[in-house]
Amino acid sequence: MEEVFDSEAFRLRYDDETNSCVFTLTAYGERDEFRTPMMHAIEMINKHDSKNLIIEDACDTKMKLSEDDLKWIKKIILPKLKESSCEHVYFVVEEDKAGTACEDMPYSLFADKFKTDKVVSEQFALMMIKNQSDVTASSDVSSMTREQALIYMGLPLNANDFAIDEKFWVLSKQIRGDNTPEGKQKIADLSTAYDIATGRRDERTKKAQERELEHKFLGKTGDEWRTYFSYTWYKYLLAIILIILAGNLIHSMISNPGYDSGVLSIGHFENESDYLERFMTARLGFENPMITTVDIVVPNEQGQSQQAYADQTASTLLLSCPNVLVFDEVTMPYYYSNLSDVSSLYSFLRDNLTYEQFSKLRPIYLSERQAQEVMVEYEIEYGAEGAVAVEDIDLSAYDSTPVMVGIMLTDEEAISALGYSNLWPDYEPSLVFCVYNQTMDYGDSELIVMQLLRSVL
Repeated sequence: MEEVFDSEAFRLRYDDETNSCVFTLTAYGERDEFRTPMMHAIEMINKHDSKNLIIEDACDTKMKLSEDDLKWIKKIILPKLKESSCEHVYFVVEEDKAGTACEDMPYSLFADKFKTDKVVSEQFALMMIKNQSDVTASSDVSSMTREQALIYMGLPLNANDFAIDEKFWVLSKQIRGDNTPEGKQKIADLSTAYDIATGRRDERTKKAQERELEHKFLGKTGDEWRTYFSYTWYKYLLAIILIILAGNLIHSMISNPGYDSGVLSIGHFENESDYLERFMTARLGFENPMITTVDIVVPNEQGQSQQAYADQTASTLLLSCPNVLVFDEVTMPYYYSNLSDVSSLYSFLRDNLTYEQFSKLRPIYLSERQAQEVMVEYEIEYGAEGAVAVEDIDLSAYDSTPVMVGIMLTDEEAISALGYSNLWPDYEPSLVFCVYNQTMDYGDSELIVMQLLRSVL
């Protein structure tokens, strides 16, 4: 039974005869038109316990993957696909690239974890799958030279790749359907002869021999290390930047321990205004406040991607023990373990703000168990090793009692007055004011939040 999903951007179908999932991209515009169907493909593979995935880019303008897309494939798609029943991935490519090794991007990402092949068409991939058998080729065929394999297939010695593929197609159709031991042996022999005739076997052997002879360092050859660093250099650069940032922060805290207050903002927003710093010094009298904003992206359905090392930067800045933490509503739950109960602050605001000002605020409650569920989903979303679904984890040990951990402001004029600009495409602007559980002074924290809100409401 064939199962088909059609849309303007892609066609996804399950081929029952070969137990394969066939994913064809027909239009490419926004990133979700590539990412969403890939997730659907994995769901289909899991549903049918499929062994094979065939991917074809049939767009008029071929899709170009950004570094962001490649990172998403590596962090999200590959771990999820590896957890599924998929064993073999076929890429439909141009005729001149069919049969070549999957060493270039993005094919090499898949080749590290699955059997891979580049083929000329979806039909050709399905034929190869049908021809697969548990029977091994006879020694006479497996020991052939390329010239002998061409003669075995009835081809001239100067046959090109297209002629070899065409002949393989014709011969396979003649044998297919013969489920006798003799028929299965013919299929195994033909598939092996085809592998030799295309030069794939010799290419694999040559590369294996060259690799064996090359000098290796930590299990990799020079070329393998060069390839590795060509795609991962930015990680090391960012790691160095993060180390420098952490070092500067620690040095500043040691050599100039004069931070007398702090407001750390963490969320998918930016704040290029000096309003907070001017307010803390001129209005509240602090001499050396730490005012910092980190643009961080948590799992979402809007195609927004995490900036590399943003979460580590935020963790480093928490070492300065700020008084107040400011989040957007989407980000706040991921920092539950850093938050204090702010019910007394909420009462303090109710007693010291006007009714009109106070009515624009909303308390945010979250339990320890809810926060743990969020973190489990985070690990799954970003492909953390060993991550398991929420329903498979016993969370009964975590407290289910809701705690007031934040006070939310959604008034856009007030948010803008504080200098914040929302970067979420679809989520409404929001700020959640929280008190860091290792704050320098809880009394100062209450004072900062109350006076900030009073100044803009």
